[in-house]
Amino acid sequence: MKKQMRLPMQRSTLFPDEVRARQTTKPSDTFMKKTIAVINQKGGVGKTTTSINLACGLALEGKKVLLVDLDPQAHSTIGLGIRPGSYPHAVHDVLINKKNIREVILATEIQNLDLLPSHIRLDRAEQVLTPEMFKESRLDKAIRPLEYDFVVIDCRPTLGTLTVNALYACDFILVPCEMSRYSLDGFADLMETIDTVKNTTDVPNREVIRILLTKYDARKTVSNEWILEQLGDYRNLLFDTKIRQNEALNQAHMAEEPIFMFKPSSSGAEDYLSLTKEFLSLCQ
Repeated sequence: MKKQMRLPMQRSTLFPDEVRARQTTKPSDTFMKKTIAVINQKGGVGKTTTSINLACGLALEGKKVLLVDLDPQAHSTIGLGIRPGSYPHAVHDVLINKKNIREVILATEIQNLDLLPSHIRLDRAEQVLTPEMFKESRLDKAIRPLEYDFVVIDCRPTLGTLTVNALYACDFILVPCEMSRYSLDGFADLMETIDTVKNTTDVPNREVIRILLTKYDARKTVSNEWILEQLGDYRNLLFDTKIRQNEALNQAHMAEEPIFMFKPSSSGAEDYLSLTKEFLSLCQ
């Protein structure tokens, strides 16, 4: 008999006062806050999956984590079981209306993991921000005073003002890259944007960029070799960890849960645990 997939269920969120109570706990003494932008202008490469599961993996390792949903589609918000419209404020209120970020952050059911949620209104907010002075630093100013070990930013699949805000705020860039021909389209433009915002043309700064191969299938040897060849000089930026194709990851999206909660025995959970540990080793 086939296992019946769990249906999504609405999760309760804590009130802002309870979020502030969480934030009174100091982050780990051995870490300085690190902000990670998960970015690729191509859709469907595993960006949101990686954002959710890396943030959850870090939280399960005992780190205080804030996941910032910077995509108007709000997939990271939904992926944690929180429905758009069930909360009074979202990230656009912080960027446009300069709402106190502590009043917008939601606590999730996962210990150590908080969320700055998104909403479709963020799409309009990007248009409003474009002509503004110092628009690229809005997010950085908002998250800088917060006390977390890690801030993970799920970027929208464009290279617009919101993505530039994420690049300006971050000190580590994670680029998910699907193992397919079309996932490399525009890759050079992405790296050029990163170089422009972060001044990463020198070798030391390139150490803060890593590429994560997703939807990997070891059986497709010819395709895999071709994609690695196309990466050229960027191959030295690859994580050792690869995220294998895994149906449980798709089902976890439908169940609105991180893979660690949905099916901890899956290869998807194994791969994202490996990514979490590899990332932490880079931070030491």
